[in-house]
Amino acid sequence: MERYSKILDKDKREIVLLIGNGCKWSKCKFCNYHLDRNNVEEEQYRINSKALENVTGEFGVLEAINSGSIFELNERSFNKLIEVCKQKQIKRLIIESHYMYKKQIAELREKCEKLGIVLQVKGGVETFDADFREKVLMKGFGYPTLEELKETFDVVNLLVGVKGQNLEQIEADIKTGIDNFTRVCVNLYKEMDDIMPADEKLKARFMKEIYPLYKNFENVDILVENTDFGVG
Repeated sequence: MERYSKILDKDKREIVLLIGNGCKWSKCKFCNYHLDRNNVEEEQYRINSKALENVTGEFGVLEAINSGSIFELNERSFNKLIEVCKQKQIKRLIIESHYMYKKQIAELREKCEKLGIVLQVKGGVETFDADFREKVLMKGFGYPTLEELKETFDVVNLLVGVKGQNLEQIEADIKTGIDNFTRVCVNLYKEMDDIMPADEKLKARFMKEIYPLYKNFENVDILVENTDFGVG
């Protein structure tokens, strides 16, 4: 398991994959990342401290993900993250969160602002087709408006290649993301055991017809493999 890397393409930053108590939602039909969890405080802190020791601050930007939401780190690990940001003079911190934590997100933004850190929040929206997101993917967002999503998230994760999607929906999602958010991260779905099937023909068409159109956009990351950021 790689828990530290540098992203040198486009938005240069360091990235750490921390381990948390476990995703509180854990019901998304396409995801088993929530299995990367550890709610034993000492072990969680040891693993996270080791990853954070690699942070140099050379770009002034750190992305911290943890197979769930930032609020699912235990307090000691979370404090270590903030401490490293201060020590290494991180000016922009990118974190991930589920929409259920929108109140805590607003509070964390204020806390980071007082520390001189710009907080960017990445949300796994997956698609802007709310019915597909809730009834098929089971994201547990409810039905927030686009404006409400914009108030909560700066960056959106989009999912490509699950059964029931089509190219028109996928490209519409990418365009909506580009028009309304700071960055868009497109994830090509990789089928795993006991979770929903991938549409391999759709993925192939995406790579041929859509990927070339957006791969060089400065504000679009396309992860063909889920380890393309160097962690995982």
